[in-house]
Amino acid sequence: MLEGFDFSTDEVHTWEIEAIWHAIDVGTLAFSRHAAQELSLDGLHQEDVLDAISFYDEVSKDLPDNAPGRAPGINFDRHLETVTVRAKVGWNQGGYYIVITVMAN
Repeated sequence: MLEGFDFSTDEVHTWEIEAIWHAIDVGTLAFSRHAAQELSLDGLHQEDVLDAISFYDEVSKDLPDNAPGRAPGINFDRHLETVTVRAKVGWNQGGYYIVITVMAN
């Protein structure tokens, strides 16, 4: 696979999600420094983010150059009783998936 996502469409493909789940399973999903800081600010743990990715309620894709200031990647939203956890997963050209940012609102 040359790229982690199909950015020719905003449709999220099953293979894209399964590749991210595989990265979780084999321990190669990384957290960016920004994502790690956001975890702390929002009172989240890495397990909360992994749960949001694994058991998401909604999923969407941000295409390159589609929204100024937003990184391309796949957004996973998990709705809990009082909060929604969102995790954005991007692709590093080095060949691995990376959690770019997280938030709870």
